Amino acid sequence: MRVRTSKLARISGCNSSWFCAIPVLRIYEDREPSSRLISHRARTRAMSSLSPSEDAAAVLAWSISIPPKPLPAVDLIKRICIIDFDNTLYRSPVPSNIWDGPSIGILRDKDRLLGGGWWQTPSILDATIDRRVDPDINSQVNRERRYPDRWNKPIVDIALRADQNAHTLNVLLTGRNRNLFSKTMLRIMRNVGFAFDLIVLKQNHPQLGHEFTTTMEFKKCFISTLLSHYRKTERISIYEDRPGHSRQFRDFGDEFNNEVVRNPLVQPRVRFDVVQVQPAHRDLDPLEEIKQVKFMLQRHNKLAQTVDASSRPPPARLFKRVCHTSYMLSPETTHTLLVKFRLKPRLNPHEVDFFGRYIPIKMGKCEPSEIETLGGMGAQVQFETISFGSYSDYIWAVRVKPVGSKATVSTINTIPTIILAKRIDVTEAFVQRIENWEDVCPGDPRYLMFSATVGEQLQLQISVPRTTSQSTGVGLPRQRMLLDQPLG
Repeated sequence: MRVRTSKLARISGCNSSWFCAIPVLRIYEDREPSSRLISHRARTRAMSSLSPSEDAAAVLAWSISIPPKPLPAVDLIKRICIIDFDNTLYRSPVPSNIWDGPSIGILRDKDRLLGGGWWQTPSILDATIDRRVDPDINSQVNRERRYPDRWNKPIVDIALRADQNAHTLNVLLTGRNRNLFSKTMLRIMRNVGFAFDLIVLKQNHPQLGHEFTTTMEFKKCFISTLLSHYRKTERISIYEDRPGHSRQFRDFGDEFNNEVVRNPLVQPRVRFDVVQVQPAHRDLDPLEEIKQVKFMLQRHNKLAQTVDASSRPPPARLFKRVCHTSYMLSPETTHTLLVKFRLKPRLNPHEVDFFGRYIPIKMGKCEPSEIETLGGMGAQVQFETISFGSYSDYIWAVRVKPVGSKATVSTINTIPTIILAKRIDVTEAFVQRIENWEDVCPGDPRYLMFSATVGEQLQLQISVPRTTSQSTGVGLPRQRMLLDQPLG
């Protein structure tokens, strides 16, 4: 969520029963240049010429709720709760690690693909809806089936309590495009179990008709309109997952109250609390994610055909390449290793990547002759754990050895090694820095014997070459050298 916020001292001094920070929330701010502030004084003058009914209509014009939920009376509202949607209230999908880094950048860029990127493609959000469930059944069980693990439960609880408080206006505010996402958003919100007073998506200004250049400009303009109507608001709390937006909301709150000081008869000071929420997302099923990206590339290529030939962008293509050839562990084995070495309970999942999925043989693709010496693709080898080590809370790994005198293995490391976890800001090469290894022998609770399979780890790569005038990176000919075979 993004909202204006006052100083952290104001937040820490919160004594409200339901607005107090809950354990999963972290309150902090990140310095980021503020976008242009909307003048509260100008907004107040514009709204002051409206009658109460016109004033309420101006607020309702921002909402997509069908039918519109009647607004609470101005005298009734003392607090406003504004909740962001993506990765705050709802665990929206983001591009997963099945793509290489540059490809994730392409997907996130709204301008790289014709037709828009990941956040401008409604079918991706639609894919989070289980269509096998009858949409008219509103039981809690069916809601959970319809959106499995999609809701950020602590934020849902906050929204639910706000909905039940007669003196609180409950608002969902998102930068998703109104024209593209209204239908999907209403379908998602229909079965959440409560109703927001306002569901607001990014659009042109309802009264003035101008286009907002940024999401923050849109959100601040809406909040100004809201506060111009609810002039007796004492407190506004904004729940936001993006630190940069939190900082801009804080600046906006200070600007708002500076205007109030100069015009105390117009509106009292409002306490702005910006609560920084730990981002929460959930990936799509890999096959569904590939399907959605293929649709985006096909859309790009189709639209490219409508562009004049002299400026037509090259076609976008999807490739798969081999990241590494390894002895691949089953998901069950990976889970058992992480449980035995008790890493997940004591490491912060937001700072650490968990692995335990393979014993690397070679980076990239092995030659057929090399695969043959390993017993062929799909050959199985039995291993057992022999030691565990870590380096300065940066990387954790377990060493293994093949079981049986006839087993022949080849690995990158002299002693076959499985990286169990590493900090997100270090590379796998840090495993070479581990010096102190603890023996893990049969009888040790951490000891495990398991089977691994010779296989390849594939990663997907998108080729969307820039035109010559736009090129700032590798061109298509060089990029193709890095790729294996295109996906159909």
